[in-house]
Amino acid sequence: FRSPQEEVLLTGLLIMADWIASNTEYFPLIPVEELGSMEDYPARVDRAWEKLALPFPWEAQPGIADPQEFAVRFGFAPNAVQRAVLEAVDTAAEPGILILEAQMGVGKTEAALAAAEIMASRFGLGGVFFGLPTQATANGIFPRLLGWADTQSEETLPQAIKLAHGMAELNECYLRLQGRGVQLEEDAQEEHQVQVHQWFRGNKQALLANFVIGTVDQLLLAALAQKHVMLRHLGLAGKVVIIDECHAYDTYMNCYLDRALEWLGWYKVPVILLSATLPARRRTELVEAYRQKKAAPDAPWETSCGYPLLTWTDGAEVKQTAIPPDAPGQTVQITTLTEPELPALLRRKLAEGGCAGVIVNTVKKAQKIAQLLRESLPDKEVQLFHAQFLMPDRAARENQLMARIGKGSAPECRNDLIVVGTQVMEQSLDIDLDVLVTELCPMDLLLQRIGRLHRHRRSRPAPLQQACCAVLDTGEDAFDAGSEAVYGQWLLWRTREALPRSIRLPEEISPLVQRVYGWEREAPGGAQGEEMRCVYEQTQEKKKARAEAYLVPQPETHRLAQLNTLDDWMQNEGACSDPAARAAVRDGDPSVEVLVMQCRADGSIHFLPWQEGGSAVAADSPPPPETALKIARQKLRLPAVFGKAWKVDGVIRELEADNRSRLAAWQLSPLLHGELILLLDENLTARLVGMELCYDRENGLYYQKEETDEGN
Repeated sequence: FRSPQEEVLLTGLLIMADWIASNTEYFPLIPVEELGSMEDYPARVDRAWEKLALPFPWEAQPGIADPQEFAVRFGFAPNAVQRAVLEAVDTAAEPGILILEAQMGVGKTEAALAAAEIMASRFGLGGVFFGLPTQATANGIFPRLLGWADTQSEETLPQAIKLAHGMAELNECYLRLQGRGVQLEEDAQEEHQVQVHQWFRGNKQALLANFVIGTVDQLLLAALAQKHVMLRHLGLAGKVVIIDECHAYDTYMNCYLDRALEWLGWYKVPVILLSATLPARRRTELVEAYRQKKAAPDAPWETSCGYPLLTWTDGAEVKQTAIPPDAPGQTVQITTLTEPELPALLRRKLAEGGCAGVIVNTVKKAQKIAQLLRESLPDKEVQLFHAQFLMPDRAARENQLMARIGKGSAPECRNDLIVVGTQVMEQSLDIDLDVLVTELCPMDLLLQRIGRLHRHRRSRPAPLQQACCAVLDTGEDAFDAGSEAVYGQWLLWRTREALPRSIRLPEEISPLVQRVYGWEREAPGGAQGEEMRCVYEQTQEKKKARAEAYLVPQPETHRLAQLNTLDDWMQNEGACSDPAARAAVRDGDPSVEVLVMQCRADGSIHFLPWQEGGSAVAADSPPPPETALKIARQKLRLPAVFGKAWKVDGVIRELEADNRSRLAAWQLSPLLHGELILLLDENLTARLVGMELCYDRENGLYYQKEETDEGN
């Protein structure tokens, strides 16, 4: 081979060909008593190829750079940010990396899709990968991208689309597209110009479809030493790669992202990175990874605080432009308050109607705040939104929130509503709050949360016409223990020190982010600050060291090796299974996911009372496929404490023992095989490893130590 790219991609093609050739659906086995004959060929191959029916590569149509064509595609004329992106990619001599930093709600998604069309048309690329931080954000954007993909496919040549994450097969929109699993009324049938191709349904083949929407893990896995990783490289080569919320990944995940970018740079795969709040140092690291070379230390693009900001490579050159906004900005007043002061603030702000959002850093704090507000403000409606709801309950709450406080919501739906939630409110939800309270968090995330405040133009009650964000803090030097556990002291301290009395959006977004994250250019902030900084940086170095143990080699290192061999890529036993691989690209303790059902006093198994009418399911036989799908949707991620290294084995052992004794037959169902079922009693409580769990439709999952438990 002349280069490692060829070696990797040809190996990927060989694996793909081998899997197709050994698939008995396409090549039925010849009976053992027959010898077979060469006369069967090429008809046998032609039949298999016809049955496989792989889609043709996407052929993007030119012209989207024209504002009129853009308006036809998306329903509105391009704004200043979108026009700048289109011009940059339309004039670049060769594919490269493009980073768009722009405020929340400005239309970065449409800018990225239009740029992908231009790049694909100009450079002959055959697909798009769109990566997002979480399953929830991927699910949220899937219908939008499905609509866009429909405009890209001719009826005679449908493209293959894939929703790629661990729970994609439970997504109703995706199931409808496959024509299975969800019963639809006749008038609800939708015609789509894209298909879910059966051959791409396996996890390792996911990236081979034309249009792939999924969690960023699917890209990060291309940098993880594991079996068949070459298929991921084959799927990415020849696509446009878009990564949304590229600031949202920790140091551990960034190691995988950077290594993946190195290989994408070698393949000349164009990459579009989107963020509202990207630290300048991280911007530099991303460009350097793609180009595989250090930037000049005095390169002005490294430290620019312009906003909105576009940075892109054109061959060996790095270009950058600050985009003059074409819409008026707004000023957000910033105040601080403590927990006891919260009810009075909301009572005052909502005196004439309107809605409020309270975003905190842990589920436990969200449940506590919601209880406080329900007791203090009985005339207000308090809704909770966090990650510890069952999948159907969370989806229903999200739909309700979008209807009540989304873009087109009416005043009568919004008035006197207070939504208390966690970080799941700071991403992807297009909600519009009249007033915001956020717990102290790192500046980039705080600004993301502010992006949900006065998001759309509308008439608001008099006390709420000025955008106001109250930052919830302890009122003393110490930080909230839960917040400190999530974010560490250093970034919380930096944010607290930098918090202004007002923020001018969008102009001050970048300067504030750079002020908090740009400490390498500053003198130390006293003994206390220096100690926090050292702890933070040591933690980041440990994360990097852990990640490097699983990384595939760098392309350049690989090229310089005496022998071009991929053996080392497949020797890592720690990431051999798909769940293990997904865990390997995210740091921290493993999460334990369970399916929640109810076991009544007579031993019968039921859905929870408000799910599927609380109907019973036989415990002594595998549920029929449609029922199994409904059970599989009752998914819940247990709180982090149940995934701790000293507890997780006991959690799994107890659940497996309970499932063996009561629900062994369910393991024979393909959808439920390997799943852990958490059975709640008639009071919707359960006991697990010395903890009492309680599920509540309004509040989600609670847990506490059992009163009889005296142990540590």
